[in-house]
Amino acid sequence: MKSYSIETAFDVGDKFIVDNLIARKSISLIVASPKKGKTALGLNLGLCIHEGVNFLEQAVKKTKVVYYCNELSGSLIQERIKRLDIPCSADMKFYEGTSYVDFETFEAIIKNDIQEGYEVFVVDTFSKIKYDRKYNANDYSDTYEIMAKYYELIEKYGCTFIMMYHTKKDSSVKSVSEKVIGSQALSGSVDTIIAIDKPSEFDTEFRLDVTSRLFESKTYQVKINPQRKILELDQIDPIESLEPSIQRLVQMMPKLKEFEGTIVDICSKIKLDIESPQQFGRTIQRNKDVLMKNGITVSMKRGKRNRIYTIKYLPEDVAY
Repeated sequence: MKSYSIETAFDVGDKFIVDNLIARKSISLIVASPKKGKTALGLNLGLCIHEGVNFLEQAVKKTKVVYYCNELSGSLIQERIKRLDIPCSADMKFYEGTSYVDFETFEAIIKNDIQEGYEVFVVDTFSKIKYDRKYNANDYSDTYEIMAKYYELIEKYGCTFIMMYHTKKDSSVKSVSEKVIGSQALSGSVDTIIAIDKPSEFDTEFRLDVTSRLFESKTYQVKINPQRKILELDQIDPIESLEPSIQRLVQMMPKLKEFEGTIVDICSKIKLDIESPQQFGRTIQRNKDVLMKNGITVSMKRGKRNRIYTIKYLPEDVAY
């Protein structure tokens, strides 16, 4: 039986790259099911770290970042970055590719970039790195042996890893660690897990469940800013506090996306039972700012007999 250990230096005085979220010289795992926003979160986070921009109102220590993506082409990554209202300096480094890479090649990349002053490596995704043998994600021994390779890189080079990984699709699974594909071995062998709790790929409001062995675990309620396309703490009015008719509109528009018609048509479309359609029209006008905060725009034009409303939902699936 082969023995191995996982140990990494941890300087308490220089603990965080992102306060209470990304610890220096650690491994953080961003987990979500497919198309739920791992890449978008990784890009938001990586850009903020590289530029020294606060992330979710947490202080960031400016640190050079490498974004290693073996899921998407460089042109797609560039397109996504252009949509984000975050600066991207020319010295942030990106690697592209859509195939597997062996661990030895990956280490050579790390070594070279460390020499150039880079420290944080965002890996999208962890599952596309190959090793000297196949390993079983359900086996504790195999998983810890693989993760030990990354902790050895941390010991050698003083780097920090942020990695993407898929979660289970089973909605009945509540534990963050149990959401990670395979057994709890992988979640138990990394320092921090950031789980994206997002019912639908179209949702612009969701939770980030952060659990860590290095700092206190926390849940962040976040949203995608419809104009800036970046993550923010969700400070909009909770949906339960909205007027019932507006609450119904907010709930239905992510599915409808866009709709044009009279107030009566709108009430019928969103299955809203209301005594006075005219009153609902005034309610919509009064809550335009609230709707905008929820990614919904409303415009109105006068027809021959009735006012025609155009209601649009600004889907964030292009960014997430």
